[in-house]
Order: sequence, then C-alpha cells, then structure tokens
Amino acid sequence: MGETAATSFLDALQERVRDSLDACTGCGKCVEACPMAGPAGVDRSDPPAVVAGLLDLLAGGAGTADARRWAEVCTNSGRCIEACDYGVNPRFLVNMARLAAKAQRGEAETRRAGAAAFNAMSRGVRTLSRLQLPPELLARVNPPRGPESEKGGGKGGEDGDAPPEILFYTGCNVLKTPHIALLCLDLLDRLGVRYAVAGGPSHCCGILQFKAGDGKTAGRLGYGTIDKLARAGTTRVLSWCPSCQIQIGEVALPAYARSFGARPFDLDPFFVYVAERLDALRPHLVHRVEKRVALKERPAVPQTMVAVKAILAAIPGLELVDLGLPRVSTQENHLAVLPDFQQALREQQFAAAAAAGVTTLATVYHACHRELCHYEKDVTFEIVNVMELIGEAMGIAVPDLFKRLKMMGEIDAVLADTADLIARHGLDLDAVRDVLAADMFAGRPAGGAPAGG
Repeated sequence: MGETAATSFLDALQERVRDSLDACTGCGKCVEACPMAGPAGVDRSDPPAVVAGLLDLLAGGAGTADARRWAEVCTNSGRCIEACDYGVNPRFLVNMARLAAKAQRGEAETRRAGAAAFNAMSRGVRTLSRLQLPPELLARVNPPRGPESEKGGGKGGEDGDAPPEILFYTGCNVLKTPHIALLCLDLLDRLGVRYAVAGGPSHCCGILQFKAGDGKTAGRLGYGTIDKLARAGTTRVLSWCPSCQIQIGEVALPAYARSFGARPFDLDPFFVYVAERLDALRPHLVHRVEKRVALKERPAVPQTMVAVKAILAAIPGLELVDLGLPRVSTQENHLAVLPDFQQALREQQFAAAAAAGVTTLATVYHACHRELCHYEKDVTFEIVNVMELIGEAMGIAVPDLFKRLKMMGEIDAVLADTADLIARHGLDLDAVRDVLAADMFAGRPAGGAPAGG
C-alpha cells in the first residue's frame, strides 16, 4: 500500500467528515457527556463554543484552546455517541480534529512521532512475548509472517484448504500478556471452531500513527492490514483489542468501503462472538467458580461489556458485583493523558471493591491487565483477566507469566528468571533491560525499589 492508498484513505475520511458536519447541529451534548473533558480542565460552561472550536480545527483553522485540549485528552470512551440525538459519531470527529491539530506540526514531525510510537510498541511486543513463551508456543498466537500466514496458525486443517469460519485478529499488544490470547484459542478449540490467527506489529491497525497526526501512514497501515486479514477468505474477523476495533472498524473499514466500494469482512469483538455461542459454551462450563467478581468495565465498545457479563453469568458459582462506578476510557493506559485522574479512578475502584468484599477484580482488556495486575499484592482481592475465569470454569489453566514477572518488582530478578528464554530467542540483554524499564516497570531501576519510591 503506497501513496495512492494513503491519499484515498484521507480523502475518504474527509468525505465522511463533511457528511457528519451536515448532520451536526453544534448543540454541545457530546461535550457535556464526555467523562474526560471536566477532569482535563475544558470549560464546559458553553458546550456549543467548544464544538465550534472543534469544527474550526476540522476546517483547517487553529480552533480554540478548549477544543484542542478536548481532542488531546479523548480516550474514545464513546459517551458522546450515545449522547448525540442526530446520528453523528462525535468520537470520530474528535479523533479527526486531533489528527488535524497534530498535522499542523508538519509532516516530518508527525511521521517521526508516529514512527517512534510504533517502534517502541513493536520492541515491547517482541521482547515481552518472548520472555514468556518458547518459539513453538509463540507461533500459535503470532503465526510467522508470509503470504500464507493468514490461513495458518489456527485450527481446522482437517478441511484442507477450506477458509476458516472466523479469523481471530489479536492486534499487537495482547501479545505482551500472551496467556490471554492462548486462553482465547483454547476456548475456540473447545467450541470446535475452524479459525485462523493474525496479528502482531505486521498487522498494525494504524492507531499509533493516527494519534500522532500521521494520517498518511495510518492509512497505508490500515488498508494494508485490511487486505492481509481479507486473505483468510472469511467474511467475519474477530478483534480482541478495543483500540483495533475502533481504528479498523470505525475508521479504516468505512474509509476502505468508500475507496473500493465494499468491506471485505465484518469486524466484531471476540466476546460478542462467544456470547452468540453461549448455548454451545455452557456444557463446557462445568467447574464451579466460587468468586465474587467486579469487572473493570470500559464503555468504548459497549457490546463487549454486555457479552462479557452474559458469559460470566453462565459460570456456575460466580457472582457478578456491580460497584456502580464511573466507566471511562478504552483501556487503562489511555488514561495516562490525565495521570491524577487515572490514579483517582483506580483508588476509587480498589476501595469500592474492598468495601464490597469481592474476591476478584477482573480486567476485560489486556492493557488494563498490564497496568493493574501488580497491585494485587496491595489489595484484598485477586486481579485476573476475565479469560482466566472462563478458563477456570472450563478446566483450562494458562499461567499469567506477565503478572508473575511484574510482581517481582525488579528488572534484575526478571532477567534471571527468564535467562533461558532470552538465550533461546537470541535477545540482546541491554535491549531487554530497556523494554522492561519502559514497558513493565515504568522507570524503576534495574534492582531495588521503584524509582521515586
């Protein structure tokens, strides 16, 4: 996918923006509904004024300070979508306004920022996945690249060259917590689904470049990944990552359809697919899970939360506890744009979970799990991913090696524990140290207490 694809992508997005603006009345309800605007200091005393500033950004202007701030802190919660009475997707417009604002820095700067974010992510995925899995197991969740890779890495070889029923699109970052992806595949195996697997940085959705303001590279990557996923020959692709669901499903696929006349497949969240097959899953949920469970809910893809709750309700012995707390953001790491707000929400949930006497706080998404799992040592409940609960009910156990390594608290301890895998994968020790400092310990020194206490 070259310059033509990038131009086609941007043209399709601008056409959609124009269609959206024709329907937008500038009422400001999207600003009022946004859970990030208030904590970010956006003046919401005149919501239509904030929208007017956003529309100016979309038109190529400077916008207003409040509009730029709103676009900067958007975490794709999606509250704005349900607030709009006119069928507009304000989340898309806010994302496009952020793209426009950052593009004003110049193409060279946005390309540099996007490349830096992608390279950091790619290093983290490659290293952390290899610190946890041997090559043969890693290949199961991240099949080798190649023209036939989208048809491999799954189950259903008995049918020869028949296309899979579904393609499981892992995205990139779930490979940092590979036990989650392995549990997903084990579940599909139990259901007898014929599937293939694709993901990793070679199948990037383009969101890092899109957020950096590099729309051209985001378009090339997004369209390229759509073409790769289409090679599997199935009309249904299942996403794990909510960011990929939004970037491909809400941005790239609609643009692709405008560019080429049709979507090559439908993209649906993994849990939605599983919930549709709940009757087939129930006979496998044979082990009681005597736990009081609170969910780390996210509003960005609401159908996922509905599906997860339906699946958990089918697990014998499991009691789902609603803590009645604010539901914000796509994943935990997105909240880093407002660190004080992020910390306050986390402490609020931990306190509410303890007060409710839950045994378990269950994350739904991988980034939430990465950011929260190590707090287990400080609270009165376990912190696990929902796939672990489903696996427990099915009698399937895949160890959470990421949490075990992170709870060691020291880079040197992780290096010693993973020495065999470091050698087997031929990883550079200094590069591993850098990734652990950036991705797992967020600036902690190689040995000892966390930096700054």
